[in-house]
Amino acid sequence: MLFCEKYGKAIDFLLEKSNIAVRYRVTRELCDGSNPNDLENLQEELIYSERAVRLINCLKNRKEYHGSTLYAVENSLNMLVDMGFQYGKGFSEFDEVINELADEARELPVDKNHVLRHLSHIVVVPFLLRAGFRDEWVKEFTIKRICLIHDFVTLNQYDIYDDISKYKSIPKCFRNRPIVRPDLYENGWFKIPLEYDIYGFACLMPELTVDLQSKVNDIISYILDSRFQAIKDGYGILADKKRYWTMGWDPKPTDLRKDYRCNPILLKLDLLGRFSVAANSEWFT
Repeated sequence: MLFCEKYGKAIDFLLEKSNIAVRYRVTRELCDGSNPNDLENLQEELIYSERAVRLINCLKNRKEYHGSTLYAVENSLNMLVDMGFQYGKGFSEFDEVINELADEARELPVDKNHVLRHLSHIVVVPFLLRAGFRDEWVKEFTIKRICLIHDFVTLNQYDIYDDISKYKSIPKCFRNRPIVRPDLYENGWFKIPLEYDIYGFACLMPELTVDLQSKVNDIISYILDSRFQAIKDGYGILADKKRYWTMGWDPKPTDLRKDYRCNPILLKLDLLGRFSVAANSEWFT
């Protein structure tokens, strides 16, 4: 029985009361696109919706990969995917932008002496996967991240901080945050898992070998451990020879005892629920 047949009243409510993005995704994903004509009409309405046009424009005119505005790829691209845009699914303008973005990202220059040298790739690759893009280099990068992080988490280390007294001239606004051990981001390759990584792993999980799936589950188990939950939110500070950087991007599950906001909880449930080890965990259930 199709989901839409079992939950007909709920589906009817969503199709009647919701915005175009919800109506399109309900028809495509919950009703399995059972009426192709309806789906085609909804897709056209979605493409020309005011919000979609604006986000496509922001993605076309992107100014950065990581940032807080709509001109940062991580925001505009993810919002489009949330609305239902997928590579190779009839969104021709979206496909063109994704191809251009992927070509650009693949050739990104890296500063060999910078602690954030690979951050742009770490940010953009998972979201290309989330958009349905599957070029081989994107998959290879993600597998490299899986293996690198797995090598670290199997050491069972949760003390990730350095002795702050070794560091000088820390900006005053950073002094209440710990310094992450430099060996954990040597040459810009973060060994600790970042939230971006988890999105990439979730997208690629069904396509991985059994061995790689096992490694991903080991990484998720590390994240779910109470010792990881005790790590400072956002990890802490990165240090290089010239300056300090404050970081975020930790993938800790939302602490349901402290945070009852609906949106973060739903996002974490949706993300971590894609991994069996998380779906069967005490946090999830």
